[in-house]
Amino acid sequence: MKVCAVSPWETAPARDILCFLGEATAELVVLPGVSRNTPSPQDVQRAIRRGVAVFVQSGRKKQRRKLKGKLGAIPYLVTRNRVVRMPCQIFSECTPTAKQMDELVKAWPKRTFSIGSRQVTFAICGEINGFTGDHVKHRRVLPFDILANPTHTVMGRWQHLGPKLEALSKGKVAIHVANNDRNHGHLTTDVRIYINETLQGGTVQRGQLKCCECEI
Repeated sequence: MKVCAVSPWETAPARDILCFLGEATAELVVLPGVSRNTPSPQDVQRAIRRGVAVFVQSGRKKQRRKLKGKLGAIPYLVTRNRVVRMPCQIFSECTPTAKQMDELVKAWPKRTFSIGSRQVTFAICGEINGFTGDHVKHRRVLPFDILANPTHTVMGRWQHLGPKLEALSKGKVAIHVANNDRNHGHLTTDVRIYINETLQGGTVQRGQLKCCECEI
């Protein structure tokens, strides 16, 4: 199975993102969390080829819990045949409460999809803070095969996040991708894929988009 994570600059035109998606052949393409240039799920669906599934997040609508901003944005898994809505991001705190972790556990099956021969689960942005190393906080259980972590902007604290993603990938796969809010090509933490504790190379800069594609 081939996966591709793609990080656009925030100055990249949406049409460039759609053009990239239209050429993609990976079974799974992971876009970052929503940004001002993120194409709509409908535009993504029209652009992609059959056999390709794309994570995309859309909008900033308030949810019933009256969460504002990007916590209220709606994540989707998009294919040529369907657009599947997922539960919204639940928390962004570094230290989530037990109640927040219970909500994430409840949402977890609706964030998990069969793609090819693998299972892919999406932990959106700060929800990665529900893990300490490869352990789940508050002793909850969050099983996964491939863990994708689409984030909204480049995250700091890589002295903690890097080793965490590496540990989470033991015997598995961890994908991290962020919008490039710095708008230059010298970042090293905008796109990362770990397979069995090994950071994958082969990132490619294509104009104002960077991607990493590999077989897993």
